[in-house]
Amino acid sequence: MKMRPLAYAALTLILLLIPRKDRVPAGESPEEILAEERSGEPLSPYDNVIKATADSLGLDWHLIAAVVYHESRFHNEAQSGRGAVGLMQVLSTRYSQEYLLEPANNLRVGGRYLKRLQKMYTPVAANPTEALKFALAAYNFGEGKVWRLIAQTEAAGLDATRWDTVAATQLPKGHHTTAYVEKVLDTYADYYRRY
Repeated sequence: MKMRPLAYAALTLILLLIPRKDRVPAGESPEEILAEERSGEPLSPYDNVIKATADSLGLDWHLIAAVVYHESRFHNEAQSGRGAVGLMQVLSTRYSQEYLLEPANNLRVGGRYLKRLQKMYTPVAANPTEALKFALAAYNFGEGKVWRLIAQTEAAGLDATRWDTVAATQLPKGHHTTAYVEKVLDTYADYYRRY
């Protein structure tokens, strides 16, 4: 699958911004490491559905897979105490749980929401990578809460176009949303590198 230019630029920025402690062990080339890691094993039983959904939405399937991993660990039957269900832990009053427990439906609804969040935060973000960070934060924490954090950061005279600044100044240290954004981006970069 060919990456769209914006997705490629965003992924490049992510890969450059995320520190990787395990880049290349001494004595091994990056090509050797990638050859070892690309074993041909599927990432999950839902790879084909994830790829088809991502392609239909114009998203990178590695990103969708990273969100799915952190939301449900690829367990379609996962349900949260708040009522979120399925692979992407969708919480919706519009769709029935039965509908959302169908993997293709859950991925489509969750993927559309993630894409909408990316578009929503693009005008206020410094670049596509920051828009993705804001979108992931909103996916985890709620879009209204993220807008409030942005407004509070702006009111404090700080750079509200960067998620790291917003999170560092408006959320307690170790907040679950800060960790969520970092983990999803790390997994996204890892899946892109490995698959």
